[in-house]
Amino acid sequence: MTTRQAGMDKLVRGCQQLGIDIDCYQQAKLLQHLELLAKWNKRLNLTAINSGERRISHHVLDCLAIQKYVKGRSLLDIGSGGGFPGLPLAIVNPQWAVTLLDSRGKRVEFLRSCIANLALKNVSLVNSRIEDYRPPEKFDTLAARAFSSLADLVRLSQPNLARGTRLLALKGRFPAEEIALLVKQQGDEIKSRTSVEKLQVPCMDAQRHLIIIDF
Repeated sequence: MTTRQAGMDKLVRGCQQLGIDIDCYQQAKLLQHLELLAKWNKRLNLTAINSGERRISHHVLDCLAIQKYVKGRSLLDIGSGGGFPGLPLAIVNPQWAVTLLDSRGKRVEFLRSCIANLALKNVSLVNSRIEDYRPPEKFDTLAARAFSSLADLVRLSQPNLARGTRLLALKGRFPAEEIALLVKQQGDEIKSRTSVEKLQVPCMDAQRHLIIIDF
């Protein structure tokens, strides 16, 4: 079995465990994204994970684990970096409109290359900080992975939050201190809007939690 085939099998099995059906076209695109990541990583330091199979679990499956919590069909990926979680979600959900947001020019260059090489028609790219971004319409869901503390994320995202918006923040261990600081800064009302889901990511033994805040 080739390395690529082993990766494909791991990807398919992982998606099955998450209850996600992906076709051959989507499988190829997800792996192609990781191949581009490996190529560009040599000069941009997009990820510290060097193993191709570990990137499948720790990047792709980790991102797809939040799919069922995404609200609506428009998603903003805040501080997209290597394209996570936006690109895997966009590949598996072509009916969604996904916008990747990043303020670093070289990372934007990488993301632009990914969108072109993967021929993704449902993905847009914005070079901006979240606090400076003013889209013409609000998004249904905002998502961030390894971006900042919850309190900073909510504060910086204020211009893009509206009634009905859902904010998703991927974290490792249960972020009790971050939630406490968020409530301290934002007030008790946000506590009632906040929930936490413990994620079971296939092939990962690390703790993963998803913070969900409905505005």
